[in-house]
Amino acid sequence: MSDSSQGPGWWQASDGKWYPPEQAPGYQQPSPAGGPYGAPYAGGPTDSGGTDIGSVLSYGWNKFVQNIGEWVLLWLIVIGISLVMGVIVGALAFGGSFAGGFSGIRFSALGIILGLISGAVTGVLIVVLAKAAVQAVSGGRIDIGACFQLTGNNIAAGVVFGVIFGIANSLCGLLAIPVFLFLGFLPILSALDDKGADALGESVSLATSRPAETMLLMLLGWFFTGCCLMIGTPVIAIGAVYMLKKYRGEPVS
Repeated sequence: MSDSSQGPGWWQASDGKWYPPEQAPGYQQPSPAGGPYGAPYAGGPTDSGGTDIGSVLSYGWNKFVQNIGEWVLLWLIVIGISLVMGVIVGALAFGGSFAGGFSGIRFSALGIILGLISGAVTGVLIVVLAKAAVQAVSGGRIDIGACFQLTGNNIAAGVVFGVIFGIANSLCGLLAIPVFLFLGFLPILSALDDKGADALGESVSLATSRPAETMLLMLLGWFFTGCCLMIGTPVIAIGAVYMLKKYRGEPVS
């Protein structure tokens, strides 16, 4: 209460006194930031505009097309490394023969060790793609060499994500889905903010803050990465970087 107005929204009652906006008849408390899903996640997203799955995929595809030559070359390098790793794992596991299938080594000590190594490599390669996605969303050209200039945090985040994904996938392919749903932003956070395995909790918070957007995107990420030789993974990575920057209110190209 005051004898004069103290700013916008202050109102004068019949007693001649001025009162703050929250004491006005019919006043309603503004909704908290973060939209229909409640308060922002720990990383602080502030804007959900343009983050519906259609907008995110459209943005990702357009940025992919703008640098399609570099993206295809980077994808071929990543797939090439993955295939070489697969051949090495197969040769060590089966003595040069693939006739036994992965079921024969899945629960052997050697199979577990090789699976973890393979998963770790895959996780680091996803961080490489995420670094390229950061370049794209920032408006720059894709510098393939820079994508492979990994920090210790990048390697740690990739290894942790890949190992968890590899363990889940070796036990049951469907168990890999929740890994992507809840931890799929870990490689993105590492590429964007140079964070390591300590970003696990932030990835979970982000995934659960707006699940209709984040988890659907990461479900597509699991499909394209785990089931389609990473075809489409660049589009998902670009979309994930775009989504995260929009949540934070940061500019995108």
